[in-house]
Amino acid sequence: TKKRKRIHQAVGITYRNLQTLSDKSAMVTKSLEYLGEVLKYIKPYLGKKSSSAAGLHLTYQMMGILVKSWAQIFATSKAQKLLFRIIDCLLLPHTVLQQEKELPAAMLTAIQKSLPLYLQGMCIVCCQSQNPNTYLNQLLGNVIEQYIWRFLPASPCGLGIGQHPVLLALKKPATVPPMSSLKKCIAQVIRKSYFHFKGSSPPPRLASVLAFILQLSKDSNLDICDVELLLPSVLKCLVLVNEPQVKRLATENLQYMVQTCQVGSEGEPAAQLTSVLRQFIQDYGTTYSYQVYSILETVATLDQQVVIHLISTLTQSLKDSELKCGLGRNSAQREAYSKLLSHLGQVGHNEMQRLEK
Repeated sequence: TKKRKRIHQAVGITYRNLQTLSDKSAMVTKSLEYLGEVLKYIKPYLGKKSSSAAGLHLTYQMMGILVKSWAQIFATSKAQKLLFRIIDCLLLPHTVLQQEKELPAAMLTAIQKSLPLYLQGMCIVCCQSQNPNTYLNQLLGNVIEQYIWRFLPASPCGLGIGQHPVLLALKKPATVPPMSSLKKCIAQVIRKSYFHFKGSSPPPRLASVLAFILQLSKDSNLDICDVELLLPSVLKCLVLVNEPQVKRLATENLQYMVQTCQVGSEGEPAAQLTSVLRQFIQDYGTTYSYQVYSILETVATLDQQVVIHLISTLTQSLKDSELKCGLGRNSAQREAYSKLLSHLGQVGHNEMQRLEK
């Protein structure tokens, strides 16, 4: 096993060191011939119920090492179709796409242990592909979506979330561009697939999803662009869900994301954070004003200037709410708004005086 691992890694290193296109092309051709034979052997084996746990583990591990080590080979247009076959065969067979269907335990364990290798390799291929390939990016997203869910615990209690294989795939130096790209893809998948409210009913495993995002923030230092993707959904949870565990995890996520934006904005109010919060006020300020004020009080304790920049939007939202009700000044809402303004220093005090006129 170790010998084969070294061989696979050596092939990748050799390819990277080749200088001429003809040499690289010849090596790609030979590598594909070898891989084709390997796939012929392993595909029937994967479908057998009698496949041993040790055999599955070895198969998935070796192919994962190969996908990662040969990433630059798979980045060539000639090799990408074979990469698609590997992913379809090992990670996205038909049974995986049926989320309600349980996978064989041995197969699930083998995937869990090797998935970081596949994700890292696929991400490198996406970043270095000779021809930008929409299908390849879609395939990476599909794998992430399937296995975030497959390995997401029903409850965030316990220590399991930090060992989620999708998170483990990010445990490389943060300066490596492909890992930043992988992180963005994970954030996109979470936003797209895991925050669908049905009316007022929250999505399933919401606390676990929020715990996953929190761990993602702690492990990999979210970029501001990741915050832009995820923060609107976190804010939505804070407004619409009263379950204490969800509230706590969403609040922790909010705090981490505000701090992330502070680090990236060099002392100035982060434009992206201000934009997200302004849209949040416009979406929820009229109907859920008290929740909005409470959430912004939390933000103000971390970054007063960001909330100060939102005063005009908040005041307009208050007036729109009063106009909608048609009952004149809403004393209770104004009192709640004044409480928020009291956290904003002299600027907040000045706005309170204007409201009293």
